[in-house]
Amino acid sequence: MDYATKTRAELITLCKEQNKKGYSSMKKDEIIQLLQQNEPIITPQFANTTEITVADFFCGAGGFSEGFYQQGFDVVFGLDCWKPAHTTHEHNHPHCKTVCMNILDIQTNQIDSIVPDTDIIIGSPPCVSFSNSNVSGKADKTLGVQLIHQYLKIVLYKQSKPNSRLKYWIMENVPNSLEFIQDKYTAAELGLDPSLPDLIIPYKNILVASDYGSPQGRKRAIVGNYILPELTNLPPTHMNIILDALGPPLQKELNKIKDPSFPITLDKNEVTDHFYDSEIPKEWADKAKRLKIDHGFMGKMDFPDRVDRLCRTIMATESYCSRESILFQKENSTSYRAPTIRELACLMGFPIDYQFIGTNSNSKHKQIGNAVCVHLSMALANAIKRDMNLVLVKKERVLIKGQVNLNDLTAPLFANYVSSPKKINSKFHVHVPYLKVNQLRVELDNITSDFEHSVFHWRCVLHKGSGKKAMHYQMKNSKLYPIISIHRTFSEMNQWLEELKLHVYDSYLFQQKNCNIEIEENNKNNHYSPTELLQHISSKIKELNIKDEFIEVDELDVAFQCKKNEYPLEIVYSLYILNDIVDQL
Repeated sequence: MDYATKTRAELITLCKEQNKKGYSSMKKDEIIQLLQQNEPIITPQFANTTEITVADFFCGAGGFSEGFYQQGFDVVFGLDCWKPAHTTHEHNHPHCKTVCMNILDIQTNQIDSIVPDTDIIIGSPPCVSFSNSNVSGKADKTLGVQLIHQYLKIVLYKQSKPNSRLKYWIMENVPNSLEFIQDKYTAAELGLDPSLPDLIIPYKNILVASDYGSPQGRKRAIVGNYILPELTNLPPTHMNIILDALGPPLQKELNKIKDPSFPITLDKNEVTDHFYDSEIPKEWADKAKRLKIDHGFMGKMDFPDRVDRLCRTIMATESYCSRESILFQKENSTSYRAPTIRELACLMGFPIDYQFIGTNSNSKHKQIGNAVCVHLSMALANAIKRDMNLVLVKKERVLIKGQVNLNDLTAPLFANYVSSPKKINSKFHVHVPYLKVNQLRVELDNITSDFEHSVFHWRCVLHKGSGKKAMHYQMKNSKLYPIISIHRTFSEMNQWLEELKLHVYDSYLFQQKNCNIEIEENNKNNHYSPTELLQHISSKIKELNIKDEFIEVDELDVAFQCKKNEYPLEIVYSLYILNDIVDQL
């Protein structure tokens, strides 16, 4: 289309029709450049080319590269500064030159000597700065923005070369990163010669990996100059499809493993990082269950994870006692287990012949969690291939376990686990477990302690609601006693409370127990920890069978600024019990 003959208003109309971004402040020639970036690119150069080359920045273990490789593209260059991921990428992409270095160390006059000219550039700058999981999304964004700018600098440099080969480029990151990515950048903003043209970003989309065949509902920002892939419109791939294909890790009858995503079948002894015991310690399972099902102010999650659903986002951090943990019921057991590294890899879309190199499961887990979802990468690659009207054949890849030391995981993962003590100044603020009624919960905490001088103050607080509208209140037992002492269960509860107090009597010892610090005196070993205390209270409250009973407490109406209300007796009893305990500490 001859855009030069059209008015600026007509060009803006075309931008709206094509869902372009950032055109409102552009001049006519800039809008033309924006529109031209979306035109199908089928040139004699591509029509006669048998290999379409790709450079992958922040390549990690190779998720982005793998998607393009599976679609027949020739990944010729990869760059990452983390050695374990670099080694994994290099091993699995033997036809690619993989460089281990920091992208920020590439000076402008070094770009051509380090980075080859390619048809496509892809990259996924580290997302930790922008992720909601990092300090609730409030982490310093400086480094993250620097890495994005350096990547865009290389893109613009390659794109602006005379007779540039570069036709497409893609950048992947978490959705929050979009807030920090402009619609266009001047060359000067990216540290290049100001006479070079601007870098215009025609597309900013949030894509969901499960829309393209992935077992994960992983949302990612995809920006750049690329072709938006078509949705598969297929039924979702649930976790059980992946797990059933691999089989239980401890099942000895398996001889062959069929890949759940690719036409690959391997002998059992050719599949790495799957056949080991990943049962987690009971204390981890208890903590994870509590955080998922009974978090103080966040919603309820499945425990263990249901396998008839999409997999939640696989995180880079290997943690099995948090809300983000992915945990399965262990086969033929009441225990719980972590996914094997191979299960995680297949859930991320890696084929079963992809081999991860690392000294331990933590390293391999991080490589997988940081990767671009292979199914999403394949969809992006396929859209470009279709747009270029090409038929590509991927290079043969034969990976043999004996070629390198893979540190194949075969031993029980947590067999040598020993619970380690925490620092003596560790904070504690936890509510009575599995006891939240009408947004009310009773919490034990030590946050007002003088941690610097190891003087620990424990208190009992009644919380209502969460977020900005949350309220909390401390009410003395002298006010509660006249209200609850006439109840039919009070005598039983109070007698039990006197026995309970024999196990919680020293504030410093209570803190030592909180920190899992070993105590030598035998006579002090019967002292409960804060967690044990709360568990005993929760059990007793349930035993009293007062779930549907309520009681009026006028003082709480005033504290919570509400009209005459009735409060769950379970909550009021918990408040009374904890008050009595902390009063003697």
